[in-house]
Amino acid sequence: MNCDRARRALSERMDGEHLSRRAAAALEAHLRTCAACRAFESQAWALRERVRLGLAPAVPDLVEPIMAAVRAEARRRPIALRPVEPLEVPPAPGRRRPPLLRRLAPQLAAALIGILVGSLAVGGPWSPERPATAEDVTTGVLRAAARVTAYRASFRILERNLSPEVPLRELSMELWFRAPERFRLDVTDHTVPASDDSAPTDLRLVTDGQTWYLRSPPPCPTCPPRESLVTNRTPFSSETPVPADLVVPVATLSSPDGVRVESRDRIGGRWEVTLAMPFERAAPLFPFLELGGTWRPFYPHDRVEVTLDAETWAPLAWSVYPARGRERDQWALRFGLPEEPPDLPIMEVRRIAVSPRPPAETDFAIPAHVPASDAGAIPVGLADLPREAGFHPVAPERLDGLRLYRAVVPEPDAGAGASAILAYAEGLRWLKLAETRSPTSTAPLVDPHAEELPLAGGVAYYEPATADHGRRLVIHTAEGDLYLETNLPREDLLAVASSLPVRGLPLPRSWRLRESEIGTVERVTLEQAEAAAPFPLLLPETLPEGAALASVELVRTDGRIGVTLYFQGREVALGGTLRLHLEPGAALPTTSEPGVLTVELRDGPARYSPRSGRLEWISEGRYVSLEGPGLTLEQLVAVASSLAPAVPGPSGPASPTGMP
Repeated sequence: MNCDRARRALSERMDGEHLSRRAAAALEAHLRTCAACRAFESQAWALRERVRLGLAPAVPDLVEPIMAAVRAEARRRPIALRPVEPLEVPPAPGRRRPPLLRRLAPQLAAALIGILVGSLAVGGPWSPERPATAEDVTTGVLRAAARVTAYRASFRILERNLSPEVPLRELSMELWFRAPERFRLDVTDHTVPASDDSAPTDLRLVTDGQTWYLRSPPPCPTCPPRESLVTNRTPFSSETPVPADLVVPVATLSSPDGVRVESRDRIGGRWEVTLAMPFERAAPLFPFLELGGTWRPFYPHDRVEVTLDAETWAPLAWSVYPARGRERDQWALRFGLPEEPPDLPIMEVRRIAVSPRPPAETDFAIPAHVPASDAGAIPVGLADLPREAGFHPVAPERLDGLRLYRAVVPEPDAGAGASAILAYAEGLRWLKLAETRSPTSTAPLVDPHAEELPLAGGVAYYEPATADHGRRLVIHTAEGDLYLETNLPREDLLAVASSLPVRGLPLPRSWRLRESEIGTVERVTLEQAEAAAPFPLLLPETLPEGAALASVELVRTDGRIGVTLYFQGREVALGGTLRLHLEPGAALPTTSEPGVLTVELRDGPARYSPRSGRLEWISEGRYVSLEGPGLTLEQLVAVASSLAPAVPGPSGPASPTGMP
């Protein structure tokens, strides 16, 4: 194996693709003798977990007279909006920036802090006599998401251990929103720069729905900020996102899986609910980490505590606490992080106040001087859609309160068929339906590991929500494909899809078969895999909460047959996909991954590779690999210990029990 092929294989393995035993062994053999590829792997892992780095210019000084007005206004605010304590930031050499509250003075004095407009005060669905549950919270959040029309808020951000030179950083964040997609987010760094070679992380994201603008820190202190402008944007695009969970956390809390209610308290006459969840689940509440600038890394299982207003369901405060355990400690060493006590937050975000005036249209103004990239989603009137698209698009009969927001005809790619997009919205709730007429297409829209579901007499292919996109459903028909994406719950998505006047077909075999130089991978049913495998299949009786079997593949290499099973969450794909691979084998392949541990299982010793999240062992002549990059070792061991022979027939094993 040469360096080029080895690095492609490394990238495939990091992306979650399964490597055959032959390819894995060849890769490990190459890594043992090639220092350059070992360095490539180490750097790639570091880049995966670090956010982008950058610099930003200083912010102008503020004036003390405005602060007097701010203090007077603060004294008139309700008790529920508690004043923010002044921040104590350790002194650092170099140019100083004024404290956060002084720097916020013009915005505060100009009433640039917060608004909630519309029938948002829906309240909690529980009675005062019983404790709140995660299901109560998700119900309240979904109700609020349908009713919010506008929001204006200001927040304080504290970040610890960015670097040894910057142990504590303070930033402010301001938010403007008008339903469904007008959004603006400003982040200003108020921290003293560590040196002349660094500058604050200042960000601005603005979208009016059709146009999307991002300004992020420059690559050097003397360079201008980076600016990106996208026109003719696809509605609710995951490539040009609108981080609306800062208004009401509908993506974060669309499902109770993985969410624990910590407390419910009455503060200043209003109920507040505090929840706990892993960082990977709460990622939509930290959109600024992905927009650019310098940020510290976070471990996927760091604990996040989120406090919500139980009437409006707007997030009031959220903090990240370091997870406990050896895996987290090893991860921290890779990034040179200091010892972090589990009871001291490493990031805190707190809303400062809200105000009764909605954002003005001018708040969403987008610079005109920036070179634009045209996404090609041309808006058209509904009456003109059939003529512009070249066909009559189908529409769902059931919309559950959603209203048509935009109709779009994308510019066709070379060789692609005609297509049209219908986008529906209500408050923060949204659904888009894309239809492509291309019966001869050989490039499926569906993820190869999507779950096949019965739908209205046919079949459809479902993907749960991730930090990057909403829940997705693909329906393949004789005339083309229908693609649905939404932030609605799975049940609501399937109800809308069931009302479409189409019947979904199974994917053709040519779409289910993937070939490479080392063999073939074919998507099959569980029964087909049981019949083809030269060994009894094993299935887990314990799975992560909310997870279920999504797809099964036969892997054929060098005349050998292996079986790979993929499990994913029904609502949210926490930690990505859990993969179980079995094939004939009597010994584990060699590995060069650092930090490998030996774990005792029921079948004997197993090897755990922390970076890839993979547990491997030999069981009765079978090589077994269980891989879940987003799971802890304890969770992987729980799944591995529950493996049992598959029960013949379509029912498979007993219904898996969930685990936290």
